[in-house]
Formats: sequence, structure tokens, C-alpha cells
Amino acid sequence: MGMKTRVAWTTALLALAIPAGASAVKVGEPLYVKAKNTRVQASPSGSDNAVAVLQPGERVTWGGADAKHKQWHRVTTATGKKGFVFQTNLSTTPPNMELVTQGNGTQQVDPKKFVASGAAVKALSPGAEQYGKDKGGDHGKAVRDIKALETLAKSVSTADIAAHVTAAGLFPVVGASDTVAKAGTNKRSGNR
Repeated sequence: MGMKTRVAWTTALLALAIPAGASAVKVGEPLYVKAKNTRVQASPSGSDNAVAVLQPGERVTWGGADAKHKQWHRVTTATGKKGFVFQTNLSTTPPNMELVTQGNGTQQVDPKKFVASGAAVKALSPGAEQYGKDKGGDHGKAVRDIKALETLAKSVSTADIAAHVTAAGLFPVVGASDTVAKAGTNKRSGNR
């Protein structure tokens, strides 16, 4: 590997070590959870025990990146639990509130409830779906393809994803459950 390639990789890796916009965040300021069942680990390791499990939109207080494992960031939860969260699960901004229209007008939806409802995996609104069908051709095919992907997404559970992460030897930084496992459970399992 040449020097230019090594520098490019090093730069890319350093950029990944900090949440987007974290350079503007100071220790003690808030960050927000982006992923469902984000695990707050006891140490900066994907194989350690989780001390808490957080949901999208939950606010944490940032304690900075771990000195040795920069992809792990120290956080304190709203309930005072301290631990480490994998950097890609943190954001400098809270999630956008989803808007839904019902008979009595437009309403905001809590992001945690929205994710739990399964609506977050729906790619097409009914209006967009009808537009694609009406246009026909490639638009109609795109609608059919997206609908097939939505069906596939509904068949994959959080437990399936956690099992794949374990089987592939990846960091289980997002768990299969929204609860913390009791002492004595297998650290590498998705059942936390």
C-alpha cells in the first residue's frame, strides 16, 4: 500500500471516529441516539455488557471519544447511567419529527413510537405509490420493486439482524431487545 493510499485511509478512519458535527460539540453537551435498541456498553467494546438500551431520539450527555478506542464515545443517559456508545449511533441533532395527516389535520409523531410502529421502514406514501403506478413504465417498476423491498423488510426482525451480527462476528452495538440482559447471559449474544 502506497503512502497516498495510507494517508487517505487514515484520514477516512479519523473522520469516522467522530459523529458528524461533533467538532462543534463540547464535553457535557447533548447528542441524540439514531438507531433502535442502541446499547450503552460498560466499556468501549462491542462484546461487553450493556448498561442501558436506548431508542431513537433519546438524548445523552456527551463525555468525549475514548482515548484508545475513538469510535466509542462516553455518554451519560437521562437516567444517569454512564457507558459507551458506538459513534455511528449518535447524532448532533434530534431526529426530525415525522408528520402524519389524519382526519383532524397534521400531527407530529414521537420518533420512538414511529420506529416501533414499523412505519419507519415504509418507503412509499400512498400518494407516491399512486403517482408511480399512474406514470407507468420505469416508474411503475420502481414502485413494484420498492413494495417488494418493504415486504422483505417486514420479514426481517431485530432478532434476525442481531443473529446475523453475531454470526458475522460484527460488533453488536445495536441489540435484538430494548432491555438490558441480566447478569450471566452470553455477552456476544443478541439477547441483551
